[in-house]
Amino acid sequence: MADSSRSPNQAAPPQPPAMATASAWDEMTDPRGQVRPHWQGLSGKIQRWSSEERASISASASRMIEDLGTTFNVYTDAGGAGQPYELDPIPLIVSPGEWGQVSVGLSQRMRLIDAVLADIYGPQQLLRDGLIPPDLVNSSPAFLQYARGAQPVGGRFVVTTGCDLIRMPGGQWTVLRDHTSAPGGLGQVLENRNVTSSLLSDLFESLRIARLGSFFDTERTTLQSLLNVRGEMPNVVFLTPGFRHPSYFEHAYKARLLGFPLVEPADLTVRERRLFLKTLSGLRRIDGVACRIEDHRLDPLEHWGLGGGGVPGIIEAWRTGNVALANAPGAGFASTPALMPFLPGICRKWFGEEMKLPFVETWWLSQPLVRRRVLENLHRYVLLSAYGRDSQLPMRCSGMSPAARKQWVAAIEERPYDFVAQLDVTPSEAPSLETRSVRQRPIVWRAFAVNAAGRPSVMPGGLARVGKTGQAPQLWPGHAGFTKDVWISDEAGDFKAKTEVGSPRPVKDRHPSALEVPSRIAEQLFWVGRYAERIELATRLLRVTLRNLSGELGPRQQEQLGASLTLLRDSNLAPKELAVHPTQTLKTLTGLVHDQTARNGIPNLTRSLLLNAAAARDRLSDDTWRFFNRLEGVVHMPAATPGASDLLRTLDTLVLHLAAFAGMQAENMTRGQGWRFLEIGRRVERALSGLTLLRSAAGRGDGESPLLDPLLETCDSVMTYRRRHFSRPKLDSVVDLIFFDPTNPRSVAYQIGIISHEITRFSGDPDFGLLPQIREQLEILDRRCGDPTPPGEEEFKEISKSLEVFADMLTQHFFSHSVRSVY
Repeated sequence: MADSSRSPNQAAPPQPPAMATASAWDEMTDPRGQVRPHWQGLSGKIQRWSSEERASISASASRMIEDLGTTFNVYTDAGGAGQPYELDPIPLIVSPGEWGQVSVGLSQRMRLIDAVLADIYGPQQLLRDGLIPPDLVNSSPAFLQYARGAQPVGGRFVVTTGCDLIRMPGGQWTVLRDHTSAPGGLGQVLENRNVTSSLLSDLFESLRIARLGSFFDTERTTLQSLLNVRGEMPNVVFLTPGFRHPSYFEHAYKARLLGFPLVEPADLTVRERRLFLKTLSGLRRIDGVACRIEDHRLDPLEHWGLGGGGVPGIIEAWRTGNVALANAPGAGFASTPALMPFLPGICRKWFGEEMKLPFVETWWLSQPLVRRRVLENLHRYVLLSAYGRDSQLPMRCSGMSPAARKQWVAAIEERPYDFVAQLDVTPSEAPSLETRSVRQRPIVWRAFAVNAAGRPSVMPGGLARVGKTGQAPQLWPGHAGFTKDVWISDEAGDFKAKTEVGSPRPVKDRHPSALEVPSRIAEQLFWVGRYAERIELATRLLRVTLRNLSGELGPRQQEQLGASLTLLRDSNLAPKELAVHPTQTLKTLTGLVHDQTARNGIPNLTRSLLLNAAAARDRLSDDTWRFFNRLEGVVHMPAATPGASDLLRTLDTLVLHLAAFAGMQAENMTRGQGWRFLEIGRRVERALSGLTLLRSAAGRGDGESPLLDPLLETCDSVMTYRRRHFSRPKLDSVVDLIFFDPTNPRSVAYQIGIISHEITRFSGDPDFGLLPQIREQLEILDRRCGDPTPPGEEEFKEISKSLEVFADMLTQHFFSHSVRSVY
């Protein structure tokens, strides 16, 4: 590795401290104990809160966050609940004057970073002039060789950036870290604003807090303007790694806010160096991607060492100018703290001005003189990994043991280019609400900017992270602690004015792809419908069984219990060896209701439902997501072993929740392609459930089988049967009601009728691919439902197979894209 000590841009080496570190800056009060002017309204309100009011506000914030399902790492494993997102309802207030200075500094910083990236991936004049040491670039895994010489579509390497700011003890806002690859937190910003402005609505209005809408409008228009050469409106998608990513909720929330389809790598494909979205109608050309995938996971053809993933060929499509990626591949290089000490020299040389926003004292240790001075005063610093390659860093040097210090010094001397030393700083503190008490906690402000045409636009607000007192901010985990909203009064500036980003073509009222659904999303919703019906079948069957298990077992009730267990076994919900035994049966039923490991139990079915729903999060309303959150809580195992009556209450609650979901689907969801596949999934599964129950009853002979009573109750058709027949249930009459009756919402014929109606509204050419065979298969099922001859056990089985074949053909045609169709 070459030596960087001769760089003309080398900063002056650090000097020993002249005095002890000052105490933390208090955001709300000055050194005399007086409340700062811009905090006076909020301070008075905080002081008037009683202990009960504090607890109520804290609980309300948690409830609002929980209702929206806001989490980090939504599902870390199969069914993991994720880490809850915590919000401190007390906002951080920044004065308009201070925000104006920060805004100017961030705008300059974005222009500088974009210029640096354009040079190092282009002419590399910075390296020739010695403004950046070549080692810093060549050592970095974030510097992507395949991006050399590329000209990003739209001319910008960075479109959106985040910047972590701390206020130093002297009161100056200072840069701690840049986020230039896929800056996270913008979705949480708006979520925090919605919650905080609702809880403190009177204060929010009286302080005239600057709104955030114009910033997101600017971001949307900027993304749409990057590549606008085809048609009247560019097709832009929001690319997420998937619902297992720690910030998936934010991705889904942000995509809905911007109005872009939320897609995963599996939704995209590259054909002839062009990027396409797999939709139900075929492959739709994509012009721009708001990318939230790390560079080394974006394209397996460029980073095959990680075992695949990403979108094969997307980098080549970007290099050839056929798609815009924001931020551009390689933009993450500017996030390395090793670059920070060289930016002031570049700014002076290129812009002829000083940096308007200072940064926390930071040193890249590949420079011998700098390294020697830092090692002499190592206790003053936090040791960082220059390129994120050391999992043990960051580390507070003042807390090192003598042995650890010796080991780290040896590592630094061996490979100095891998290390950065950043001053161990004390962030400012702000009041934080923690249940019933208010205490001072350190904060870091993440501010955001968008590289709009003409000039960068900075968000009047942002995300404030709340940390633990006494812990260096560099050591805060990425998703730990509380966050706050950031309030800035609009009295001193025109924060509502937004940067205009012109579009060369007229804009339609509605995007051409607004009604389209990616194939994967349609498939996830299809399975949401199927799993919702599977849960309902299991819930109703278990409820019937428990009702027969409760109380004194007489001959009639014992017969009904045996019949219910037969239906459970035939539906593959209970083990085949399960027999009538009060204690053992109750234990088995309890496991099916609450045991997370029961293969066909309700918790496992619920987990599958939530996994599919999470993958389609941006297509589901907030009310629907509240339902899913509550559904999961219903089946959690209680502290005490439940009895039969407890299980019945749980199942009754579950039935009501499922009815609520059906109602929301029927009354609140737009009849688009996503709704259509969710509906068809429900109808396919309900028909299969009915056929399974009828096959079970038909296999026990004609006449008055004991299985018919629980069958009717499971199908919610007892009252209908009683109104039509004043006798005990008979097989022919039950088959007429549950199989043939087109007016019964629980009958097989009714489900086939709904599917037949919706299949005519599928998108795409009706004569393309497997659609003719799909219609033919459905016509066969429809004709059988119109034939009055009652099916027997074997025919019920054959009809079930035909329905499964229909579902498989839907999957092949709409979800796998085995036949190409481009538009």
